[in-house]
Amino acid sequence: MATTVPREFEQFVAQGIASGRFRSEEEAATEAFDLLRRREQKLDVLRAEIQIGLDDIEAGRVVPLDSEDIKRRGYERLAAEESVDS
Repeated sequence: MATTVPREFEQFVAQGIASGRFRSEEEAATEAFDLLRRREQKLDVLRAEIQIGLDDIEAGRVVPLDSEDIKRRGYERLAAEESVDS
């Protein structure tokens, strides 16, 4: 597959090649596609995890949120970590 570097990325790619970051335009494009693929994979995982949460809510598998309890436990954990560091 032949690719053409879009005008708005030409300088970025040229600087990357000049600095040794990339050996060629093809290497820059390959890295860009690899980053895009990894981003899409992470988004797929996130979407699946969100769906699990939504399914849990729909099925009634929820725990009431008590923000004061969460803060209290956070402060307790912080105090415990500080006492270990001392």
